[in-house]
Amino acid sequence: MNILILSTFDRAGGAERVALDLCRAYRQRGHDARMYVRYKRTEEAYIQEVNVYAHATPWAPACRGLESWVRQKPAFRGQYRLVDALRRTALPRRWLNRWQGIEDFCYPYSRELADGDGDWQPDIIHAHNLHGDYFDLNALATLSQQIPVVWTLHDAWALTGHCAYPLGCDRWRDGCGKCPDLTRPPAVLRDRTALNWQRKQRIYAASRLAIATPSRWLMACVAESMLRPWQSRTIPYGMDKRVFRPGDKLKARDALGLPRDAFIGVFVAQSGSRTNPYKDFDTVRKAVELLAPQNPPPDWLLVCIGGSKLPDEPRLRYAGYLSDPVQVAVYYQSADLLIHAAHADNYPLVVLEALTCGTPVVATDVGGIGEQIRHGETGFLVPEGDAEAMAQRVLQLMEQPNLLRTMGQAAAAQVRVAGSLAQHADAYLAWFEELLGRYPQEA
Repeated sequence: MNILILSTFDRAGGAERVALDLCRAYRQRGHDARMYVRYKRTEEAYIQEVNVYAHATPWAPACRGLESWVRQKPAFRGQYRLVDALRRTALPRRWLNRWQGIEDFCYPYSRELADGDGDWQPDIIHAHNLHGDYFDLNALATLSQQIPVVWTLHDAWALTGHCAYPLGCDRWRDGCGKCPDLTRPPAVLRDRTALNWQRKQRIYAASRLAIATPSRWLMACVAESMLRPWQSRTIPYGMDKRVFRPGDKLKARDALGLPRDAFIGVFVAQSGSRTNPYKDFDTVRKAVELLAPQNPPPDWLLVCIGGSKLPDEPRLRYAGYLSDPVQVAVYYQSADLLIHAAHADNYPLVVLEALTCGTPVVATDVGGIGEQIRHGETGFLVPEGDAEAMAQRVLQLMEQPNLLRTMGQAAAAQVRVAGSLAQHADAYLAWFEELLGRYPQEA
């Protein structure tokens, strides 16, 4: 099969990791999988950036040349903001949409994706995150009438007037408008959320889309939304168990320079715990503060991965952004538990990664997280924003090392019988074959 994968980046957060891992897995099985991205950050030849300058203005080639010159410079603050400005200038409608609060779908190349590149034509399109100012959502109608389009939703953006998660707002069910928070990513400058919602509704009505979600929770949201899939399937993420696996805790701590005798928790927010409103680092930090007066027997240390690396504090250590999954796995192996607090989440990869490494998880029970953790067996679920409940569960595991060890063993056993990365890819490939067999008869 020729498989075209669409993703905002080839390397960034969990959604991008899933897309890239699947692309590699498809290729390992002999399929010709290629990935198109907004910005390329790896070196693989089968990954290329989409041509956002195609079919734009007469001055678009000059903007493209300036972008190439800017990106050849050593990294500097605001470098990619300047590149984004050049891309918008190549088609001024993009500036106008941004100023008006309209989601930017001005990318004419999108309609030609089914034509392929030279002699290569895709048999199927596997889309991941389509937000991020690089794809024309209108093209879904055209593309899905030519070849099957499978769209894996990693968040709820497809169902809303702009945000990735509605955070308790129910307006996405019947049309958005009067948005309570325009700053939620992907942010908009003005409240045209009702128009954005209506545009998506019209596009979906004219499209034949196969929708996949990793969680049953998000699929339930799809059922309540304006998105009416032609086909749908819940396919949980799989883990690369060659990378994420139980390891020697003391050896991992020595490699990372962490204290051998401390009780170590890890919090991961690769997109930035302080700038992402969907993460909830404040609850984690308050839980750590609540633990201090309890005087637990071991020393307590929280290691934070992701975002800007800040100065270390007595009970906090910041590892900064880590792009290498192998290094991230070593942190899980060094930890006694993962603490995951969020205001909204779908099926976070970090929870699966920790469990696969035999690390219990204490997490807030939002989104699809409850589908990942067996409460009381592989970790604990606590209410959103409840730092006291989180601290109590962490303290319980501190004081009951046998329970901690049993949970770690149960976590590793749970993931051993759950999906691997190979099984994840095979589930999609089997579905692709099924869809191709029904196309174009049912199109």
